[in-house]
Amino acid sequence: MPAFFKYLSATEMAALFCLGFLAATWLGVFVFRAAAHEWVHGRRNANEMIGLTLAAFSTIYGILLGLLAVEAYQDFSEVNDIISKEALNIAALHHDFEGFPQPTRGALQNALHAYAREAVQTASPPADGPPQNPNSASPGIKALFATLMSFQAKLKSEEIIQAEAFTRLNTLVEHRRYLIAAAGSGIPSELWRVVFLGSILLLGLMCIFDMELHVHLILSGAMGLFLGSVVFLIAALDNPFNGGLTVSPAPLQSALETIRR
Repeated sequence: MPAFFKYLSATEMAALFCLGFLAATWLGVFVFRAAAHEWVHGRRNANEMIGLTLAAFSTIYGILLGLLAVEAYQDFSEVNDIISKEALNIAALHHDFEGFPQPTRGALQNALHAYAREAVQTASPPADGPPQNPNSASPGIKALFATLMSFQAKLKSEEIIQAEAFTRLNTLVEHRRYLIAAAGSGIPSELWRVVFLGSILLLGLMCIFDMELHVHLILSGAMGLFLGSVVFLIAALDNPFNGGLTVSPAPLQSALETIRR
């Protein structure tokens, strides 16, 4: 989607799509009503053929929108799940670090606190900020790995805790890369072009029906509103961090508050 939508709330985006589609549909009815009656219908009413074409086209287009909506929702849910898992890993690491002696324990907990702040920023990036590189180094992760690598375990329990901490840190790296990559991904622009082209054709077919004006406005308006709401849903879920429906960094903020104590 265009970057402009990153600055819109879910309510603003819903109003833009639903009212925009409704206005475009009614405008099309008034603009093409007389021309369609003369060019398309003529002496013979073509409503039946238009209806058959509209039904076939609606089926194909509906499948496309359904698949895109499911894909967008699955991606949105997976990002939410990753944020929760990352918060759990941060809290678990803070608990594991209690098994290290000082000063290693303090250094690890300070580095973890710094990374937790990083994680909150990753889950709620500014809309006008530059895109992050999923392969870029994280200062907090680097400090955690460096401190763990330099620690020489003297007890068996310390070896076990150190190994477990390395495993959790590698998982944190995976989660961080996934979230950064998700912020820059989404439905390809080519698919969005097909969606909007399909909307224009579908509503265009509605506009060239030959019927009483008030009935035409009611039926085409219902179609425009529903189509706008479906496209809004896909667009709102397309970017889980900015614009529309966004994931909540609350689990990470809760983990950050926990490790501050």
